[in-house]
Amino acid sequence: MIDRWYYTHEGQTLGPVTVGQLQQLAASGRLEPNDLIWPEGGQQSGGVPAQAAIDFRAPAGETNIASLANKPDWLDDVRTAASSPSSSRKQGGMKGEAAPAQPDWLDDVRAAEQENQEFLTLEWDGDNADAEEMVNQFLDELEIVSKEEAKPRAVAEASCRLIIGSAVTRGRVRDRNEDSLLVQQCSWSNLDQHHDVALIVVADGMGGHQAGDRASGLVIRALGKVLTPLLMAALNEQSVPADPSEVLDGGLIEANRLVREMAQRNPAWKGMGSTAVALLLWDGQAYIRLVGDCRVYHWCSGKLTFVTRDQTLVGRMVELGQLTPEEAAKHPRRNEVAQAVGKYALIEPARYERTLSPGDWLVACSDGLPAHVNDRTLGETITKAGTSATELANRLIELANQGGGSDNCAVVAVRCV
Repeated sequence: MIDRWYYTHEGQTLGPVTVGQLQQLAASGRLEPNDLIWPEGGQQSGGVPAQAAIDFRAPAGETNIASLANKPDWLDDVRTAASSPSSSRKQGGMKGEAAPAQPDWLDDVRAAEQENQEFLTLEWDGDNADAEEMVNQFLDELEIVSKEEAKPRAVAEASCRLIIGSAVTRGRVRDRNEDSLLVQQCSWSNLDQHHDVALIVVADGMGGHQAGDRASGLVIRALGKVLTPLLMAALNEQSVPADPSEVLDGGLIEANRLVREMAQRNPAWKGMGSTAVALLLWDGQAYIRLVGDCRVYHWCSGKLTFVTRDQTLVGRMVELGQLTPEEAAKHPRRNEVAQAVGKYALIEPARYERTLSPGDWLVACSDGLPAHVNDRTLGETITKAGTSATELANRLIELANQGGGSDNCAVVAVRCV
């Protein structure tokens, strides 16, 4: 069954997204009835208006996962109406023309809508096959894809030079620091060509005494091995993969195996794990992988964008309108993650991508930063940072501690020049 689709909106081609994400986009006004949709692997020329597959009757902000499982059988009504002259005119046809035939893949959309998409409360319960199946179902609907997130990858006009700074603190409350970070950077020039490449990893360990720091340490060690083969291929003028970010998936999968293996060897470390965000910056392109609730922010043209989406219970509740961001920040289950390295036998990192331009900033951090530094303060701090990435990282750590320092905090700041 087809489970991912592309769509058009405001003259742009976006995606791929799941059926649930199409429904959420429709409810929020980011997908309109006459925007085209078509399956992954197909062509835009074979697309149909979104109204042929998506219910636009649900008011924006009221869509929730439970209600999506009980949609009325409206698709037959749409198809019947599509055969009328008035319907063909609404879809762009001339008066008297027959409505275009609806492609077979619309049946896949309908079938996907009818699957049980019950909202899940996920607990950390160790090895549990049923829980793994449930978390995969949860993750299918975890991210509402924004217009910026869904943009197809663009090629940077010119390579960005990278200035990188990092800082870490155990905060003012915790006895030990379970956050780990890794920064690897390489630059090379030949003739008129210059290349800047960097690997950045922020990992936030969890799992009790002497366990969380071990888990986050395993994450950075596993990912620390992925960049060298790419660099050697590039320096030796060999073929570099069209999507070099695939090495991030491999590194996170290996880290997941190592963390689980170590937890099984020592009963004191049972249940340990780590959230993580990994970035590969390659000639002006930022490839990002997320597991858990570490974050990446992008500052571009005076605007701050929250690139990633927290894989947490309360994060999902905010997206569904069940909590405000202010309520989520104080919710007793705000730290309950749906996915973490070492939590289940299989992980599925969320993927994001950004094209960087001179003047841009990227900030990668553990959840200790947003716990005390809101988006407005973060944007104002970046505005005053000048060009020193180290100064920005240190300042953000200082602000987190001034706000209470309730958690460990790790920050990596990247300036594009």
